Amino acid sequence: MDKGIRVAIIDNGINELHLKREVEKSIVTDENGMYIDDEKNIVHQQFQHGTNCAMILEKYCSDCHLVSIKILDENGRGAIKSIYPALEWCYENQIRLINLSLGTSDFRDCEKLRCLINEYVTKGMIIIAATANSGFISYPASFTNVIGVATTGSPLNYSNDYMQMGIDTVVPSEHMVKIFDQEIRTSLSNSYAAPYISALIANRLNADNTLDIKKLKEYAKEQSHIEMVGGIYEPDWVYKAYVVGREKRSRAEYYFETAAGESNEIQEDVDTVIAFSIADLEDQEVKNKNLIYLGKEDIHNIDAQGFFWSRETRQRQILNNHYQGNGLEVPVVILEIGAAIDGFYILTELKRAFANGGYNAYTMGMEPECVLYGLEYMPEPVSEHEAWKNFIESQVFYKQSDLVIWCVPLEDREKYLKVYPDCDAELSLVNEGEDILAEFSFEDEKFEIKLSGLIDRKDVEEVYHIIETKLTEDEDG
Repeated sequence: MDKGIRVAIIDNGINELHLKREVEKSIVTDENGMYIDDEKNIVHQQFQHGTNCAMILEKYCSDCHLVSIKILDENGRGAIKSIYPALEWCYENQIRLINLSLGTSDFRDCEKLRCLINEYVTKGMIIIAATANSGFISYPASFTNVIGVATTGSPLNYSNDYMQMGIDTVVPSEHMVKIFDQEIRTSLSNSYAAPYISALIANRLNADNTLDIKKLKEYAKEQSHIEMVGGIYEPDWVYKAYVVGREKRSRAEYYFETAAGESNEIQEDVDTVIAFSIADLEDQEVKNKNLIYLGKEDIHNIDAQGFFWSRETRQRQILNNHYQGNGLEVPVVILEIGAAIDGFYILTELKRAFANGGYNAYTMGMEPECVLYGLEYMPEPVSEHEAWKNFIESQVFYKQSDLVIWCVPLEDREKYLKVYPDCDAELSLVNEGEDILAEFSFEDEKFEIKLSGLIDRKDVEEVYHIIETKLTEDEDG
């Protein structure tokens, strides 16, 4: 066998009669979720999505070896959970490069997919994924450690907002390929932009197989037909982290694993270092790690070669946003919390409760530590109210959020209420002896309830049911 790289196309199968060389392996899951040889004849298959991806990849990387993993049916439909065993099979069979011309825009799939992707990318896997043709954020294309791809010539007018969608490169999807003796042009679709980039990445890896996902993302940006803003990433990549420094204690769980012990003892176990000050980094080896920096200082001189996030990253993201809406069209809930109350826990539990109810809550706080819990960090909107609000509107639109929950310090409520004076609900949580007093304010009603001092999931669910009931009263008549 020659030295061409092996590429897995996870799709709806490949008709190898249309390729110049045989597919190295074709597999599909059986009724028990186990992978077996795919022996189904797909010559007359109507929707040759995977085949088109394979022909494009072969066109631009002629010496690659293709592996077909079928998780979609003949109509291109399938369960997102099928990606899990597909990536496991690829890892066990030493396939590093994956083409995913598929994904989901369902927020309920995000967390599980993120954990899965983070695990395999940490192990060295390179994943290229097409963003949704709907124009909304999709997973896994939007994840930082995935190369997200969109097509040039899209009729959707979000071309200036690819940064907000986690897209790294915008390239052509209409390619001339040959089926037997007839040349055809693939359709305008993000699905067919992804294998083009997969081919270019395969060529790069053939030349240098030491390149990691960070360097390959930078290379993909260079190939884009639209200028892409570099270095602005969401801190969603962490698989296992070493947290050093003084953190604010919370009962909320991080979205990732952590390693305990001395820094020099756990270097091989972690992919990310999380620090709260310059002093925290003095004795840390971060050169080959990702870094999340939650301090206030400027640390541009830190030599971190992996992904990097800081407060300043979020500021740049806000200021580079081009989306301009006409105001939020979803309810806004202002959550005011006293300093001694565990805000991270309440936010994560509220987000979970709304998700269980079928609602996608855009949940944000004013402290950068929010990002450790999968929450949104928003810096204080002092002089850039409009830029701040436009960014929120872009996020709510592209993430298809159903409501906004904004947690602010109780002592500064008046200042923040000026940003959204017409909020749909206001909730204040203050300590009152051994209890917590929850004061609700809706458009035409104010009332209060008492919660236990050590607020738990049951208390938060009670708060959720009150908010959900009040905000849907008009819908229910």
